[in-house]
Amino acid sequence: MRKWSILVLSLLVVWGLTACGSGSNNASNDAAGNANTGNQSDAGGAGAGPKGNITFAFWGAQTEADAIKQVIDNFQSHNPDIKVESQWIQQDYLTKLQTMIAGGTTPDVILVSGGDLPGFASAFQELQIDPSVFSSQSLVDAMSIDGKTYAAPFIIKPKVMAINKDLFAKNNIELPSKTEPMTTEQFDEIAKKITSGEGSSKIYGSEPLWIGNWIYAFGGQYYSDDLSKSTLDSPEAIQAGEYIVSTKQAGTVPSDNEKQGQDMMNWFLSGRIGMYTDFGPWSIPQMADTEGFDWDLVPFPGNGGSKEVDGLALSKDSKNPDAAKAFITYLTQSDEAQKIIGGNKSAYGVPVLASAMDAFEQIFPDKNLNAFVYAADNQHIQEAQKRTNEINNELKAIDDQTPIGIGKQDVKVVFPQVAEKINKILQQ
Repeated sequence: MRKWSILVLSLLVVWGLTACGSGSNNASNDAAGNANTGNQSDAGGAGAGPKGNITFAFWGAQTEADAIKQVIDNFQSHNPDIKVESQWIQQDYLTKLQTMIAGGTTPDVILVSGGDLPGFASAFQELQIDPSVFSSQSLVDAMSIDGKTYAAPFIIKPKVMAINKDLFAKNNIELPSKTEPMTTEQFDEIAKKITSGEGSSKIYGSEPLWIGNWIYAFGGQYYSDDLSKSTLDSPEAIQAGEYIVSTKQAGTVPSDNEKQGQDMMNWFLSGRIGMYTDFGPWSIPQMADTEGFDWDLVPFPGNGGSKEVDGLALSKDSKNPDAAKAFITYLTQSDEAQKIIGGNKSAYGVPVLASAMDAFEQIFPDKNLNAFVYAADNQHIQEAQKRTNEINNELKAIDDQTPIGIGKQDVKVVFPQVAEKINKILQQ
């Protein structure tokens, strides 16, 4: 929710971020405050703050890279004594980042998602972040491990549901609420009403559902709140799995053969899918050019889905931590910067400052982008574990052994088995 006024944010932005810990690479507590954030409350300017060169690594598509460049240019216009060298990594971001860390060439500032943070936190400086600066305490939680914060929240990428309004009208279905999630039962009822036809002209209620989103729609989650135990054996998680199987059996989603090698977003764009539930902000520009049917966005059913929070981390090996902290502070806590990145036509994501969210909603004012803002406030953060590769290997059993994927075993049998194996990993 939009809890904090612009005035409060302006006062806090200067003081919100300082690196902690010891060592020669750590900066003094007031170094970040000397940078010019571009806000009216800042009295500093060129010559008053940190200086020198820093490097910044990030991933993303061309449109996202363009948005990053714009906000970097704006930072440098306010801080001409700091030069930011962009390191846009277009493929294999995590692998290349690991290579740079191992080779001693870690960028000063690194874009990292909350889901990937545990695997890289040892390479980052711990940060002291004031959660009240941001729109939600959960954003700082997403950047924290065992009570220590290793990145400053930068952007939010939640999931919402896109709907084909023409298919709703054709089947005399009332349009869903724009502000309240429909229940899973309502979703199922609508999906069955929309599904019609046969063969290549068949229209489906939705795309094949992803357990990663729907486990939350049924009130479940992957781990206990302290992340110490898998909860895949919970009744909620099993119910989510069984529902996904039931949609395949009912034919309200494309079959495994039909979806093979296909882009389900293209099926939605061609009018063959009524509700697309795995819709992130990066899909908005593609939809903006859509012609031939009317569409809109609504909250994820059952408040499902999870929000990816991306943050900016400071390398432990940074040779210029003062300038790096000034850059992080500007991108994450400046109202001006957040409006640039959040209001970009690329729909990079939802701003982390409440005062900048209007800029995001105005990208396409005739569409309900407030559904993303609702999700940013209410969805579960990504549940991250350090031993991701080992855990992902165990999670493959869901697709391999149950009808959620290509298997035949009962979800009730397989989910507890997977949970047990994950718990053994967590206990090691």
